[in-house]
Amino acid sequence: MKIGTRVAAMSSSASKAPSDGAPCARVLTRRKLFYSDGADPTRDRPAHVRAGSGCAFVDVPGRGRRLAVVQDDTRFIALVDVLGREVDVVELAPGRGGARQFDKQRGNKMDKLDLEAVCTLTLDGAPALLAIGSGSASPREVLVLTRFTKDGPVVEELPAPALFARLRATRAFAGTELNIEGMAIIDEAQGGAPGGTLRLFNRGNGTPPAVDATADLSLRALLAHLRDPLAHAAPAPTHVVAHDLGSIDGTRLTFTDACATAAGTVFLAAAEASPNAIDDGEVKGTAVGLVRPNGSHVLVRLVDERGQPLTDKVEGIALDPSSPGTAYLVIDRDDPAAPAELLQVVLPPFR
Repeated sequence: MKIGTRVAAMSSSASKAPSDGAPCARVLTRRKLFYSDGADPTRDRPAHVRAGSGCAFVDVPGRGRRLAVVQDDTRFIALVDVLGREVDVVELAPGRGGARQFDKQRGNKMDKLDLEAVCTLTLDGAPALLAIGSGSASPREVLVLTRFTKDGPVVEELPAPALFARLRATRAFAGTELNIEGMAIIDEAQGGAPGGTLRLFNRGNGTPPAVDATADLSLRALLAHLRDPLAHAAPAPTHVVAHDLGSIDGTRLTFTDACATAAGTVFLAAAEASPNAIDDGEVKGTAVGLVRPNGSHVLVRLVDERGQPLTDKVEGIALDPSSPGTAYLVIDRDDPAAPAELLQVVLPPFR
């Protein structure tokens, strides 16, 4: 089902500076992300956070609140102190040949997990992170569960081919190419199912006719399937809604991340001229928006510190728990040598 959209000046002229009075979300500060402990070649870890493909706040025992940043091209999760300078790291198990970094130069880009989204949940009374692969290739049909115990993080890599097969078969959600880029947990108070609803966001940057859409999964059923896929079938996607986000300079805006709020689901979108769901392209502009509980949505432009259209590839968003009108965004530079950046952004009221 296509739904209407109300777009703030999202047109072919959107590459120009916004006119006075136009609602927009503005960058306040930016910071390049480097690990506090530096590089470790023995762990195949660079000195910097290579990509920022999704983020969520999590309370880490003994460390306090941290912004967890997943990376689509490494097997590391960065834990960023947004109020200080510390950036800790959680390691995933190495991949083939001991690699934890993946790119074209190494010739192993297609081996990456492509973790594109992450959200926070509580399991057995402890904070946890759930990250998901894009599903755009078979190695990317995976979820990663990280539980933070008093003895340290426990990471589980959970292949889920049956789940991704169901998502791919739901053409109203996946379109021509499945490419999950965002997810958010909707609790019962926000209209979710008992035990919570996991809302997934498919990015429609694949081969036309690509689809930007959301779909819901029972969180309880998903966790049961991940724990024992033989005893519990993969949950079926429900409440599939397609969204037309508009375009910038002839390039469609497509979902890049999302997070839940009491008013609905906040999302990021980028107008990236990519030829398919795997290869990168030029970013013509970006936006942030809100999907309301009734399925309709509104979005506004993102502008940089100078008030110019933001053309950085924004891939992760998390609202500041202490300041709901402030969000943190992470940027993927699509360059293995360039550190990801953390942006602090002030959001306008969504009307």
